Amino acid sequence: MHRRARILLADGIQIVPQERGGLGCIPHSDSRVLYGVDMTTESDTTTAGPDTSRQRDLVVLLVALGAAVLLARFVGNFSRSGHIPAPVLQVLAADFAVWVPLGVGALWVLRRASRPGLLARLRVDVGDVVFAIGIVIICRTVDAFLSIAFTGTTGLTPAPTLGTPDIALLLVSGIGVVIVSPILEEVVFRGLFQRRLAAELTPRTRFLAVLLTAFLFALLHLLLGAGATPLGGLEVFVVTFLLGALTGTLVAMTDRIGGAILAHVLFNLVAVVATWPR
Repeated sequence: MHRRARILLADGIQIVPQERGGLGCIPHSDSRVLYGVDMTTESDTTTAGPDTSRQRDLVVLLVALGAAVLLARFVGNFSRSGHIPAPVLQVLAADFAVWVPLGVGALWVLRRASRPGLLARLRVDVGDVVFAIGIVIICRTVDAFLSIAFTGTTGLTPAPTLGTPDIALLLVSGIGVVIVSPILEEVVFRGLFQRRLAAELTPRTRFLAVLLTAFLFALLHLLLGAGATPLGGLEVFVVTFLLGALTGTLVAMTDRIGGAILAHVLFNLVAVVATWPR
């Protein structure tokens, strides 16, 4: 998710019995299967076993998330003090303050992964598209309901402008919100963190990886200042947690992050299109 104050932006993973590099792969989806384990037959004591490299990856990703929050706050204060006068540069600085730590953390974790395997897990099937659209409808409906309850409006109205809108600023913001942030965040949260966290749990508790990752996902957006008011912050947290839980479930059942990325892109795109100055 992007750190814009008003636009609510939501800005996954399959574990198989033996750990593999990258994001994991499973050829089919079954409602009884989570992270490659048949939940009707596996024992609670069955785990992938301790893996120091996997645990180290989790620590690296957590450090990257913390660094993104700290750097974003520093850049925000720096911009507000007048040291970055141009609005386009302010947006770019705010974006890169989050993207750089997350990108570095993801590259470090993926340094041993095979490129063909990673590309295969970006695949999007028809079922992924249907599920992604459903996720967007559910999350945007909840968002609109909460916004109306808290403010009396959906919040998805064109932003007021004085004079001619700054097209360069809108384009830079839109590209970051709709393309870069969804891809990077889904890779980090669902594609890397959730999978490695699930591998540390037993087969019957691996669903907690989806919930815990969604919690961190929502918390990150809250700490990045996505809610301008306490109620706005609550709205951001609830909706981004829901988005993270649903996309995480999709990734856990399909072992592909393509559908999660599509859902994230569409979720953000709705906000950008709806609030685009007329």
